[in-house]
Amino acid sequence: MLAPLSVRSTHWPTTKHDVIFNTEELLRRIQNCASQQFTGQLDFNITHPQQQQWKLFFSVGSLIGCDSEVHPVRRWYRQLSLHCPSLAVNSVIQEGEPIQYPDYESLSKQVKQGQVPLGQMAAIVEGHTSEVLFDIIQAGEQQNYHSGLYLSYRVIPQDSIDLGWVVVRAERVWQQVFQDWQAWQQAGLAEISPNLAPKILQAEQLRLQTSPSAYRNLTTLADGTQTLRDLAVKLKQNILPLTHSIAPYIRKDLIGLIEVNDLKVSILNPKLVEPKSQQNGRISSQKSSATSSSSKSDGAVIAYIDDSRIDSQMMGYILEEAGYRFVSIQDSVQALVVLLENKPDLIFLDLVMPVANGYEICSQIRRVSVFQDIPVIILTGNDGIVDRVRAKMVGASGFLPKPITQQKVLSTLQRYLPTKSLYMSN
Repeated sequence: MLAPLSVRSTHWPTTKHDVIFNTEELLRRIQNCASQQFTGQLDFNITHPQQQQWKLFFSVGSLIGCDSEVHPVRRWYRQLSLHCPSLAVNSVIQEGEPIQYPDYESLSKQVKQGQVPLGQMAAIVEGHTSEVLFDIIQAGEQQNYHSGLYLSYRVIPQDSIDLGWVVVRAERVWQQVFQDWQAWQQAGLAEISPNLAPKILQAEQLRLQTSPSAYRNLTTLADGTQTLRDLAVKLKQNILPLTHSIAPYIRKDLIGLIEVNDLKVSILNPKLVEPKSQQNGRISSQKSSATSSSSKSDGAVIAYIDDSRIDSQMMGYILEEAGYRFVSIQDSVQALVVLLENKPDLIFLDLVMPVANGYEICSQIRRVSVFQDIPVIILTGNDGIVDRVRAKMVGASGFLPKPITQQKVLSTLQRYLPTKSLYMSN
């Protein structure tokens, strides 16, 4: 649901299996995954009083997705409603009614095409990860880890993962979730799961103990179909004060908390999921300084120099879809060597990079006779007059403002490579 298809659909052998005894130890294991640049899957299992399982997917130490057996569709839909409401088709969640929504793969495709901002998808993945980590902590704390939280490591080959377009810093998310859990405990809510739905048990007693307006609100909201998390999103409130406000009625058994089924799905957009062979063709390994691939053998060669893995993946997707041969260079020190090997027809060059910035690299490129007439387009998020003047001084042909979108990239190619542009016929 909320992870690339290439990791969700494959069962990798367990390489390590042990037991976590407390929250601090769990944090240390996640920090180790980040510091050791772990690529793979972490499976969390609690077997008592009921079987529960969660999964976190890592790529080079960063989170790229997660999975939970509890309400996967509700979770996904909530995050869409929060961070990308235009894609949350149904404005009201009703028990038993199917919903339509884009899954991870189709949302990734819309991001790649510039139809959905990358930041929105990043917020969706981070929000879902936060919920899953909170549930892991709560489950362990409620059992006091006596039943054992079993943690399994599954190493996944880097070149088998379709990274999607989002990575999340695991340590940062964990620290925020742990603070949320501490606040939840301090409010006396440790035994209340946000995945449960409030339902009025004693309507008359509740009416007598609340104001008319509060009672009307409660009868509307506490109908046993929407979880506390669902209600918080619907009301645009923080879940902690919302739950704290109804906790007194829960303790008096005027309102109960019940388990609800997950939402039904009517459309998963399977046609938008790319074949695995195409997904793997777009992966750029961080261990190499450059990758080259092509979707049409007669396409112009386009190079992109940028240390950002996400931006490089985005550029590669756009160019390959349009029929160009794509060369990704993430090591600025090796840029000239790779350019000479591939002899691109146009070079996209990021302005801000470690070791050597875009101005310095552009100047180096122009000193090589074979590249003196090759278009060099500088990408930057700060498109000011000073940058433009300096770029002209070092020989840049033009500017492309970030964020990277399909329309901006292809328009630039049509302008600077009019005789070699393939995308107009695609």
